[in-house]
Amino acid sequence: MLEQLQHAYEQSLQNLVFVDFSNKKVISSGGIRGLEIELAKEKACRKDLVTVINHHFKNNDFDLAIELIGSLTKRADYIKQLEKQVKDYRRKQLSEIASQFELGKVSAVSYDANPS
Repeated sequence: MLEQLQHAYEQSLQNLVFVDFSNKKVISSGGIRGLEIELAKEKACRKDLVTVINHHFKNNDFDLAIELIGSLTKRADYIKQLEKQVKDYRRKQLSEIASQFELGKVSAVSYDANPS
């Protein structure tokens, strides 16, 4: 259920569009997609490593499990780095959009995609 909600949230963020009416252009939030894909890949890798570590512990193969824990630690550090990059990028994008709102260059428009 949580994964479905996260997926729906990600999809809604992708469909979010800001329009600069004075310059007649759409302000895109692109450029982050590759970083988000890398982050998702690393999180899946982390999940797989945890599964393999548990398997090795169950089979009393402690040396291999300990070796994989080292790899898991490196993956966790890399994931933290990617999450920080994504957060910084989004913060920068929101700051740019907010400054354009303050300057009056951008207006918010509401549109109901499902008219009743």
